[in-house]
Amino acid sequence: MIHITQDNFVWMDVTHICKQGEDRTEELCISGLQIYEVTDEGTDHELQTWEEVDAAIDNGSRICIEVGHLPQSHRPRKLWDGVEKKLIDGYWYAKISDLTFG
Repeated sequence: MIHITQDNFVWMDVTHICKQGEDRTEELCISGLQIYEVTDEGTDHELQTWEEVDAAIDNGSRICIEVGHLPQSHRPRKLWDGVEKKLIDGYWYAKISDLTFG
């Protein structure tokens, strides 16, 4: 399952695997993955031991693996974005030097 925090960071939730026990959690770590406790408040920290994993599960936190940040929106900029404009008699007026083309 994917979990996205408020800062648009993407995590893969592996709590269900960690709940299966210490052996299953070790399989994740042996494969070179770092596991983190991610709270509902959006904080995270790396878990080093099974005791930390178990405590995080008891606290109701998610156990996750880092995926990365979501890309920025590539919405095309509109010609009049950020430009001061006035509506006069049903027509929009703006300084041509303020417009961005392309």
